[in-house]
Amino acid sequence: MRLRRSVGELLVCCIALWVGVSSSSSGVKAPPPPGCDSMLSFSSEVSSFSVGQTNINRRSLSPWRWRSSTVKNRVPSTLWEAECIDAFCSGLNKHSLVSVPIYQSVLVLNRQQGAHCYTASYLSVAVGCTCVWAKTSQN
Repeated sequence: MRLRRSVGELLVCCIALWVGVSSSSSGVKAPPPPGCDSMLSFSSEVSSFSVGQTNINRRSLSPWRWRSSTVKNRVPSTLWEAECIDAFCSGLNKHSLVSVPIYQSVLVLNRQQGAHCYTASYLSVAVGCTCVWAKTSQN
C-alpha cells in the first residue's frame, strides 16, 4: 500500500510540476523526464475580462502604480504588483479614510538549481488598492 501511494504521489508530482522548456531557436519542446507522461503548459492569452477596465488604477479613489519584479527561474518570471500612491484616499478630505493594498495569493513555480524540476509555492501579491476606515482604538 505504501509503495503504491509513493508511486502515485511521484506521478502526480511529476505531472503537476513538470514544465516543458522550449528551445528559443528551434521552437521544439524538450521531452518530459522519464516517468512523466505529460507536461504542464501555460497560456499567454489575456482574459477579455479586463476590457473596459483601462486605467482603473489611476481612476480609483485609492490610486496605485504598477511595479514589476522579475525572477529568472520563476514561472511566471515577471509579476506585477500594485503600490498605493498615497496613504489617504484621493478627492476625499477625510483623514479617517486611508488607502491600503488588496492582496491575492498567486501560484508560482520556482526552478530548482541546475534541474528541470520545479517547486510550487504561493506568493502574496498586491493587486490593487482600496479605501478603508482608518484603524482606531475602537475597531
